[in-house]
Amino acid sequence: MKLGQRLLLFYFFILGLLGWLVLDLVFGQAKPLVRQSAEETLVDAANLLAEIVASDTRQGQVVITPELRAALNRYADRDLDADIWGLKKAAIHTHVYVTGPTGTVLFDSRGRDEGMDFSRWNDVYLTLQGRYGARTTRTDPADPGTSVMYVAAPIRHEGSLIGVVSLGKPGRSIQPFVDRAERQLTLYGGLVLGACLLVGMLLAWWLTRRLQRLRHYAQAVAEGERPAPPRLRGRDEIRDLAEAVTAMRRRLEERARLEDNVSLLTHEMKSPLAAIRGAGEILAEEVTDPAMHRFTDNVIHESQRLSELLDRLLAMARLEKLESLPARRRLALAPLLADWQQSRYPLLAEKNLSVQGPQEETLWVEPETLQLALFNLLDNALRFAEPGSTLSVTVTDAGGEQCLAVTNRGPTIPDYALARVSERFYSLPAPGREKSSGLGLAMVREIAALHGGRLSVGNTSDGVCASLVLPAG
Repeated sequence: MKLGQRLLLFYFFILGLLGWLVLDLVFGQAKPLVRQSAEETLVDAANLLAEIVASDTRQGQVVITPELRAALNRYADRDLDADIWGLKKAAIHTHVYVTGPTGTVLFDSRGRDEGMDFSRWNDVYLTLQGRYGARTTRTDPADPGTSVMYVAAPIRHEGSLIGVVSLGKPGRSIQPFVDRAERQLTLYGGLVLGACLLVGMLLAWWLTRRLQRLRHYAQAVAEGERPAPPRLRGRDEIRDLAEAVTAMRRRLEERARLEDNVSLLTHEMKSPLAAIRGAGEILAEEVTDPAMHRFTDNVIHESQRLSELLDRLLAMARLEKLESLPARRRLALAPLLADWQQSRYPLLAEKNLSVQGPQEETLWVEPETLQLALFNLLDNALRFAEPGSTLSVTVTDAGGEQCLAVTNRGPTIPDYALARVSERFYSLPAPGREKSSGLGLAMVREIAALHGGRLSVGNTSDGVCASLVLPAG
């Protein structure tokens, strides 16, 4: 699934969930709100009717006069032609009854309950106690649609409560207003949801279009083309990403050109250097003058030194081009140490150095790069080791890591140089020797990073310890 589709799906899911929660909340409140509004209207009407009935009291008693009875009956039988916000109302649905101070019904607009005792109904019972009286009763207990809401008001004469007027509103007369409110809410909610969905689709299309342009640009760069950077309007993270990709491309192109130039230069220089060295060796055999011998030895030595420097530069260039290492495996260190001792036998013999290393220890590494790192660590230790001392190679395991440490006895590293010894082309002079190329520890640091590890160089009490810390695998 594409990113734009995922964004749209997630956006619509969140929007739908919020919409459902809001509409569910509103629908849950629609009917109670309409009922509350109807109850408030009934309270006003009941109190108005209570005052009308109180005007006909005689000797402190409620009297339903023929005129009042006739008026209330005409009210119940009225034909209406009311248009309430688009809903037609053709008849009076309000039920009116009046009770005396004991709860006996004195008047019933339906003409069925006169003379009955309503003193136990909440609307009458609470009002006779001086409280607000209201109730909801179903005419058919099994049918919620038959509920009727009653509201009562006290009839008073000279401050004394002498009766109760109750008005009843059937739920069926309120339901059309509830249904219309729910229909309108559903319609408006659907329209809002559709509009939000359209906005989400436009936003997803806009984001996808910008990302597609950036993706095509990156693919073209990866295929070696030189496309123009995408021109994106507005200032946002996608434009910042496009500018970062463009800057990265230019830096990589500059680095690639530099690496290619270095590789080409080193390859081109190796043949002339080999010829110079060969000519120097031939001249050394023919020259008998001691002064001339010094010159020929210098030519041979410097050509050898330059050749080693070129080899290191080529090795460094190959390491920097690696994005990841080939397959790793368990590698024993003892054979590598033996190979290094054999290749450096003249130098070890010259300084009377010995090597002490592990016999059965293994590391989870890529063999070729680990050999290069180990040889560079040992070469560095050999250059600075005191004559007659021992080079120590140890392997330790701790916390899911393996530490390959090479320790020599000799001069320590000055404090100002500790943080820089692994920088490229930075080197310190060894006693009685010239400076090295400064690429050995830089290559070790690069190999450690490719393995997901690190290089640590520090002083000991009588020398230097260089540690290559690698994941245990």
